[in-house]
Amino acid sequence: MIELSQIVKSFGNARVLDGISLKVASGEAVCVAGANAAGKTTLLTIAAGLQKPDSGQVVVEGIPGYVPQEPALFGEMTVRDHLRLWYAANDLPEKGVFSASAPETLLGLHPHARKRVDRLSGGVKKRLSIASALAGDPSGLLLDEPFAALDLQTRNEILALLVTLKQRGKGLLFTSHDPSAVAAAADRVLLLRDGVISGEIRLEGEQEARIAQVITLLSRA
Repeated sequence: MIELSQIVKSFGNARVLDGISLKVASGEAVCVAGANAAGKTTLLTIAAGLQKPDSGQVVVEGIPGYVPQEPALFGEMTVRDHLRLWYAANDLPEKGVFSASAPETLLGLHPHARKRVDRLSGGVKKRLSIASALAGDPSGLLLDEPFAALDLQTRNEILALLVTLKQRGKGLLFTSHDPSAVAAAADRVLLLRDGVISGEIRLEGEQEARIAQVITLLSRA
């Protein structure tokens, strides 16, 4: 469970977040949508505990995994060693790396295990960033634009993983400009505009209907 209550954040004279409240239940995926510079990344970093709000409260069960838009990875390491580092940081055994149900296996990283991180494509780096955030089996996951600039295969693999994580009871809070990905992954979509949540929809129906609902909401951004 992830809950933000009356979050306020300003940078100088600019108030980016003005009393934001939202809740993500276990097994639920919520997308925060909005125009560029609407404050979506700021909201996620506050939820992740990486930035303090000016006021308001953040309540998160356990420690959430956080995936920034630009992967923060150790380029000189191999993929396997990078994952081992994250497993060790979470006091988990190395033998868990590339187990059948591990996120890095579900994300198709095994063929890249011996490659240096700085030689990976952008899509594979994104997969590794998500797998690293999940190495500690967090109760929830925060993802900033997880579908941006990805090839179709990587996008679909990430979508499939998010659906699997929801089914396993993890709460997901993410941002995205991709209507079809949002429609496939999210249960609810919140529109962030002028520092407040200006609209909210619960997605219903088949994929085409859900995409139309997302596009209608985004047109108000």
